[in-house]
Amino acid sequence: QMASQDDYVSEAKAQLDKWNAELKKMQADAEKMTADAQAQFKTQMEAMEAQRQQAAEQLEKMGKANMAAWQDMQESFQSAWKAMEKGMEDARKRYMK
Repeated sequence: QMASQDDYVSEAKAQLDKWNAELKKMQADAEKMTADAQAQFKTQMEAMEAQRQQAAEQLEKMGKANMAAWQDMQESFQSAWKAMEKGMEDARKRYMK
């Protein structure tokens, strides 16, 4: 059981790293946008950064959790994760041309 907890955490960390790289690329591309688009982008990025931060903090706690706490945390992490995924999806549609 412990291994699956570790696997879950390390897979989630790897996905967060991927998202970070993708966000950095979007930020580089954003410099070519109009001022309006840049302002919208900045707002969306700030929201996503907050979500990412929340997911990363929860992961950190989950890595140290015992089994009982782990089960509870997994649920709240899943909802933070889904919000992050949705944000990434929206950002891709909007900014990854």
